[in-house]
Amino acid sequence: MNKSTVRFAPWVGSHYERGFCGLRTLLVCESHYGDKQHERPTVTPEIVKALALGERHPRATAKLRRHMHFTKIMAAVQNVRQVFSNAQRRDFWSSVAYYNFLQEFLRDSRVPPPSGAWERGERAFAEVLAVFAPDLIVCFSARNGNRIRSLAGGVPVAVVNHPSSRFAYSKVNPVIAAHIEMALVRKTQTPGFVSSVPFYRWCEATASALPTPGPHLSESDKIALLAERRDSMSALDEFSLT
Repeated sequence: MNKSTVRFAPWVGSHYERGFCGLRTLLVCESHYGDKQHERPTVTPEIVKALALGERHPRATAKLRRHMHFTKIMAAVQNVRQVFSNAQRRDFWSSVAYYNFLQEFLRDSRVPPPSGAWERGERAFAEVLAVFAPDLIVCFSARNGNRIRSLAGGVPVAVVNHPSSRFAYSKVNPVIAAHIEMALVRKTQTPGFVSSVPFYRWCEATASALPTPGPHLSESDKIALLAERRDSMSALDEFSLT
């Protein structure tokens, strides 16, 4: 049995198979940031729940604020400029998958990834593509666009700037809209979706993940959470190497 190369489970919307505009849509950004001790398999769905959907960890002493990163992605993909309701946020994120290409934490956005990180990301992304069989990929990273296109195998890939880097709706929205139209035409010629064991595993990881609490925990809860993260990551990495 082949072991998974994906260390951080993607976010899988509960209606991913139905898709956005009828398209199985995979949103791809670059990386998570933070200390290595905070790496854990469910980091991506944890962050989407907290920073995109505004959900609160049950033991958190306060709620994290929603992050504009996710609001900009929503607006750009839907080609709108508006204030989103909670229901609209839930509807959008339930219809897409979201994934960070690099499978290790970076300390800061200004620090380049360590040697081999892009190559390790390519191996994991190939697995993600095989599992999700997306009709459309939206890559929010200009520097990673050519790499994503080369791996996509003919799937339309809209490459736009990251929401934190020279991002302008006037430039981003038309690119995504054009690729949605392209993907809708292509979809009539592609086979249907077949679920797999990794897909169900990532769906379960998304459903069971608690929203990340950020710093809003008691000291004892912070210590316990760090231990949980360390153990879960060690178990995953050990399994992947065997």
